[in-house]
Amino acid sequence: MAMHRSLLIKELKKAFPDITGDLNAEEGLLTFEVEVFSRYAQKCIDRVDRLQVEACFEIARRYYVDGNPKMKDAIDVCFVEPLDFKNSKKTKRSWAWDLFPAVLKELHTQFHSQFRT
Repeated sequence: MAMHRSLLIKELKKAFPDITGDLNAEEGLLTFEVEVFSRYAQKCIDRVDRLQVEACFEIARRYYVDGNPKMKDAIDVCFVEPLDFKNSKKTKRSWAWDLFPAVLKELHTQFHSQFRT
């Protein structure tokens, strides 16, 4: 059975209760809910919260690998593509790339390589 929206939202609310209100505000729109999840993962990367980053990445990996087509697309476009792994003067992010699952790294690399010249 493919993993679908209601399973993801239930799991996200249990794993990351702090984003429950933001998830609820998206009124059942999967892409916006996954964007909430991605923004949370980015905040965890930026504050170097390794345990939360690992948890985010594992959930995203499972729902990409085992998700229905809409879920796969949402994880790819709304979770993976926006993540920023580049270091800045204030924020070290490259450490999180090492934790990023291979299947998601491939999606991220494919998307971002389109914009390199």
